[in-house]
Amino acid sequence: MIEVRHRLADITEPIDSAGPDTSGQNFIFVDLSSVDLNSKRIVAPRQLGLDSAPVRARQRLRRGDVLVSTVRPHLNCVASVPSNLDGAIATTGFSVLRPRPEILDERYLFRWVQGPEFIADMTRLASGASVPTISDALVRASEIPLPPLEEQRRIASVLDEADQIRLDRRDAIALLDELARSFYLSVVEGASVFGIVRDLVESASYGTSAKTSASPRGMNALPIIRVSDITSDGALNLTNLNVAEVDAAERERYSVKYGDVLFSRTGSAESVSKAAIFWGDQASAHAVNVIRLRPRHTASAEYLAYFLNSAHTKDTLRVMATINPINLLLASVPIPSFAAQALLTQELRDMHVLRVNEVAQLALLDELYVTLENRAFTQRL
Repeated sequence: MIEVRHRLADITEPIDSAGPDTSGQNFIFVDLSSVDLNSKRIVAPRQLGLDSAPVRARQRLRRGDVLVSTVRPHLNCVASVPSNLDGAIATTGFSVLRPRPEILDERYLFRWVQGPEFIADMTRLASGASVPTISDALVRASEIPLPPLEEQRRIASVLDEADQIRLDRRDAIALLDELARSFYLSVVEGASVFGIVRDLVESASYGTSAKTSASPRGMNALPIIRVSDITSDGALNLTNLNVAEVDAAERERYSVKYGDVLFSRTGSAESVSKAAIFWGDQASAHAVNVIRLRPRHTASAEYLAYFLNSAHTKDTLRVMATINPINLLLASVPIPSFAAQALLTQELRDMHVLRVNEVAQLALLDELYVTLENRAFTQRL
């Protein structure tokens, strides 16, 4: 079958520039921050007053419009407009694609703009070093394979169903995370004693400042856990540790052991205040930007790490000019009973096992979806 392609400009309707309706007092505004990058949904539209309407609020939306961000196209900030946002106003930071229904199916278009070919094209055409952008004209000049309308609907239906399975899996992971938070909060609310982090740990210390490299060099080479090895969800990724030359005295001073809590004290806004527990048996040390907290009891490790990773604690610590072992030890913390901490540890570990399985299943589903997507837009589905 010969592949037929059309420019988006030829099969979508032009969008008139129109601000909010002045007959009302408020309007719904959709900007780039309104879209969830993972689910490709508009999750946080804002209600604004006419007097606070942004200059770029110039595109009136209809149900079924497909939004494509013209800022940082590699992030693929795209969404389909649901019926409850019909009439909302979008920022001109979106290219608003309104399919001509007799030629182009809206769901098929929505799936296409999430595909690797479209993303690669937009990324390649973007200009600007710090904030890459593309123009609405470039988006509309791009081409899409266009089978007959019924085939478009069939392809969109297959991809919709496959994607819904992925979304359900993500929802399951989010529910597990929420369950863990709820259990943690119930333990905190039951705490009758308030103290400081020092009450839960034997010590807190900086790590080694030795220069690291990606490959071992000598007999004293030791793997070093850095800020980048602590993941955003509070785990350690020990698969690609850098190493450093560490003598016997430094090895004794900076080594980590089973149950140590490792805390990121510097980095970007996303990495500061990350905490993870070292549950391994691999000989390792920690870097200078990672504070090692050694809990008095193993059960306290889970509680302490969860406390440090909580949104409230992160917000509290991030306003400090410098996070060091002294002010970290002095941070206020509710102290549940040892029995409550032990129970929390068991619950968190059980939920972690479930979460790891869900994440693994999601990875497999993502791979399957990529295969389906590729076949769909090369007429092999």
